[in-house]
Amino acid sequence: MDAAILRALEYIRCPFFDFFFSVFTALGEEMIIAAVIALIYVSFSKRLGEQALVTVLSASCITAAVKSAVRRTRPYAAGYVTRVDIDNPFVSTVDLDADMSFPSGHATATSGFFGTVALRARRLLPSLLCAAFVLLVMLSRLYFGVHYPTDVLTGLLIGAGCAALWQWIYARWYGARLYIYLGVALCTLPFLFFERTGTESMFEISALTLATAAGLLVEDKFIRFEDAKKWLHRLLRPALTVAVAAVPFLPLHFLLPEGNWYTFLTLFAALFAALTAAPWLFKKLKI
Repeated sequence: MDAAILRALEYIRCPFFDFFFSVFTALGEEMIIAAVIALIYVSFSKRLGEQALVTVLSASCITAAVKSAVRRTRPYAAGYVTRVDIDNPFVSTVDLDADMSFPSGHATATSGFFGTVALRARRLLPSLLCAAFVLLVMLSRLYFGVHYPTDVLTGLLIGAGCAALWQWIYARWYGARLYIYLGVALCTLPFLFFERTGTESMFEISALTLATAAGLLVEDKFIRFEDAKKWLHRLLRPALTVAVAAVPFLPLHFLLPEGNWYTFLTLFAALFAALTAAPWLFKKLKI
């Protein structure tokens, strides 16, 4: 069934669909989703941004661990279909690890984020739009020949499941939410010490999750910034956050040698600074 669906999508390939699906694949990139969540968190809705961040990173931890353990060969590498080769600053299908097909990270991140948005909105039209976007991102991965249907469906289940779980936690155990998330983050550490699961992506997601857990706890305990009301402040906050994150990131990135643990340290320091020092400056500068 997987191969039949992929070949049917291969049959309809054309320049228009190449462009159409590349747009949705680009918008479903984990870094794009992360940037959108960060913008929501610092500029529009701290509550929604925090819940979306916790949801997407929790789901991505599961996906990264399963990817590293399973090592499923991508359909183009297995010879089921050819790959649509796209390589630009926004999306690339040529630099993927050939044995990291299952589950789909794009499906995980988009379903986690848009699942959170839909659950928080609780209205029909926003929920339908969220579902349509996730579906198109999933289809784009099949169209390009980089994932099987079971890859994207599993990613959907992980992302949507985490969205539902964190919606329940935020509703029932709001005061303990960040300690629960810290527990999730700590669970990523053992995977770093096994050869099969200690991949570059596992180190990255572990660093991001631990930095987020620590940063959100510090912010919630000692800082507690509020949502911006003025558009000028909404524009200034993301720029200030990037500048703060760059202070530890740039020297560590250029001075430390290559290696997974050095990458871990660099990402942890940059994100922790963004989640603590930047909100502290928001309050001090009254923006």
